[in-house]
Amino acid sequence: MFFRSLLTTGTLLLVPFFLAAQIEDADLIFRELRVLEGTWFMPQDRGDRLEVWKMQDDSTLTGRGMRIKAENGDTVLLETLQLELRGEVITYYATVRGQNKNEPVGFELTLADAEGYLFENPEHDNPQKIRYRLLGNRELQVTTEGKRGSRTVTEEYVFEREFTPAGLEFRVRAGMNYFNQNATGYLVSSQPPSMSPVFTGRPGWELGTQFTVRGSGGFITLNLEIGLIGKFSHAESAFTVPLDTAPFFIDYQRDVTYKQTWLVLAAVPEITLKRDGRLSLLAGPYYGRLLFNQTTGTELPGGDNKLFDANNDFKKNDVGILAGFQYRLNFGKKDMGGKLGLRANLGLANIDNLYAARQSDGTNNSLYNGRVSLRGISLYYSMDLLKL
Repeated sequence: MFFRSLLTTGTLLLVPFFLAAQIEDADLIFRELRVLEGTWFMPQDRGDRLEVWKMQDDSTLTGRGMRIKAENGDTVLLETLQLELRGEVITYYATVRGQNKNEPVGFELTLADAEGYLFENPEHDNPQKIRYRLLGNRELQVTTEGKRGSRTVTEEYVFEREFTPAGLEFRVRAGMNYFNQNATGYLVSSQPPSMSPVFTGRPGWELGTQFTVRGSGGFITLNLEIGLIGKFSHAESAFTVPLDTAPFFIDYQRDVTYKQTWLVLAAVPEITLKRDGRLSLLAGPYYGRLLFNQTTGTELPGGDNKLFDANNDFKKNDVGILAGFQYRLNFGKKDMGGKLGLRANLGLANIDNLYAARQSDGTNNSLYNGRVSLRGISLYYSMDLLKL
């Protein structure tokens, strides 16, 4: 409820006010008032008016009255509101910014019937009465009545419950990551020289786009993603591979940094924990296609044979899952729909094209049944280009 245009300068001092009105079944009435929780809006030429209510605890509802500037979308706080149940008394408080020394004005609930919930403070001038009335499940009527000089004045506001409409966002995303290879099983040979692979991670980068399909109510969102991800890692290993012909053994040695670029496609559902909430959780599958791989460091044997080339140590396809969270965070005055995200990337497929593929004699399968996958963590920021 918006007092900003209703309170006059000469009557802003709060006068002690007690109606001593104890409402029967006050706790039940307060439970009914919990339906106010959420966001209510009223379109106006100068920008939408909002009331946002939130349950603080079992006996307190807190609210904010705001206006969204039509010219730039900035949000201006007009007043803070509170509904309290104390004993058998329900009190409505309004604190208007910059008025009444920023002290709250209290109105006690005196009537709850089919016409709504009536709050009164006869010691105040304007308003003296505030009535909240639900018109179905989607509309809220707020009526005020008070004195302006010798005249009785009334105001009426009709708010609609705000459900975030279904919509489409086109987002760009950029960030950094840290990936490492994860090995399972036996990845060494019984023939010398042998050294179990030691993998270490390296920082990388990622760029991409998100087509975001937001469901009605804003709780569930589907992110369709396409992007390029630079995944870097280091490997150090040595092992011997038996051959069918002379020289019958080849020694492999790797002390290299892999610098890879993957094309990644993902379909990631996202769940927001509450309407207009900032925090959301997401998880979903991804598919990666290796576009580019380059190594630096020591690789043996050398030569033109593709089997020996460290750039071919990985398969071309990767599948896995993404899981993490996003937090709505906007930088600057203009709302760009910014989101800061942190997610884990868990590869499920075997992308090794070196260790497990080198068994040829079939006698030592247990020495070559390893699997290599990529795992990492990404930190990124995205924004909605449609809000430019």
